[in-house]
Amino acid sequence: MTGLSQSMVSRQLRGMGDSIISIRRGRSPHYAMTRNAFGGDDKLPLVMVDADGNNTTVAFIRPLAHGGFFVQPLTDLPPVLLGEEGDGLYDDLPFFLDDLRPQGFLGRQIAKALSSQSDDFPSDPRYWNTNHVGRYLMSNGDDLPGNFKFGHQAYLRVKRAPIAVVEDDYPNLANSVMGGTIPGSSAGGEQPKFTAYCGTHPAHVIVKFSPAGNDPVAQRWRDILITEFHAAETIRNQNLPAAKTRLIEKEERLFLESQRFDRVGEHGRLPMLSLHAIDAEFTELGSSWPQVMSALYDKDLISESHLHNAEILWCFGRLINNTDMHLGNLSLGMDGNALQILPVYDMCSMGFAPKSGEILPYNFQPPAPTVINLANEHLTIVRKMAYDFWERVMSDNRISDDFKAFLHTGNPIQM
Repeated sequence: MTGLSQSMVSRQLRGMGDSIISIRRGRSPHYAMTRNAFGGDDKLPLVMVDADGNNTTVAFIRPLAHGGFFVQPLTDLPPVLLGEEGDGLYDDLPFFLDDLRPQGFLGRQIAKALSSQSDDFPSDPRYWNTNHVGRYLMSNGDDLPGNFKFGHQAYLRVKRAPIAVVEDDYPNLANSVMGGTIPGSSAGGEQPKFTAYCGTHPAHVIVKFSPAGNDPVAQRWRDILITEFHAAETIRNQNLPAAKTRLIEKEERLFLESQRFDRVGEHGRLPMLSLHAIDAEFTELGSSWPQVMSALYDKDLISESHLHNAEILWCFGRLINNTDMHLGNLSLGMDGNALQILPVYDMCSMGFAPKSGEILPYNFQPPAPTVINLANEHLTIVRKMAYDFWERVMSDNRISDDFKAFLHTGNPIQM
């Protein structure tokens, strides 16, 4: 208690100007003092880029003196961005910004590069704190995943046409990545990759690649990239969402090129939120795609059709030996306050990957139908998809002799 009357408190608060914000919780407003953060001020712009490349400031992110952040909408902000309580108040960096931190293979390279320039940045992004993430996003917001830009620098950056490359450039880009140079933006995932704007299509792409040469490790990764290509084709043939992919062989490497679904043309962007970030804010299950999506359905954040699609895709992955379907490998878009599945990526037979550099013999026993918890009509769909996938892989003459020998014993899915 202040010992002051309500009118005197209100007058004092007004005198503190914009450094005091009002937060609606229940019937009475709550007040909080802001602070400067990330080398900026206490009013950090949140910008969303539309499909035509236009920037709109949709909110200010207000760091709070007592800790946490407040999202202060300026427009009809998608309600999901205001968090589980719907009031825009977060104990830490809002989930949709924390989702943009450097991750995976390229994320580690970014962290190492920043660490070499400043002792303040840990060389492993897993050890970054909120201040590290915020400073990185404010200074490197030109090509983040999805359609967010953060901080005042978003106003100052001039729109430039992306530098176009062609497939013949891919070997040099791969060599640059393996040498520590970082072309393109941060993309999650552990496999070596780079991002680029391919002038052949044209389109923004993420490109994975196998090790150079034909040793057993390189051959195994080639096989896995081939399974990812055929998995995407199988999913798309079932009218389910999957990234558009191409396989390209150049200079003893196999490249898997995936078109980015968070980019439109040269400058346009679309929203993308990982299921991992959404789960951390809204469900806190940390479990499988179907379980998290079911919880989101119970909260009216996704439709029943998107829940069923997630279940089908999850079960399809289990039937093609995908052992890497973590929550970061499924993303959702925003449509008002509803979320919807975006095209699937990283769907491949990761169970065959080398373990600590060791190549194990090909072996896979798909789960029994009784273990696949699906309604009969969906089980029929997913088993047909898996059967078609293995038929495609068996017919691909680019797979290794070891993979051919394994598959020669028959399709792992018996119809």
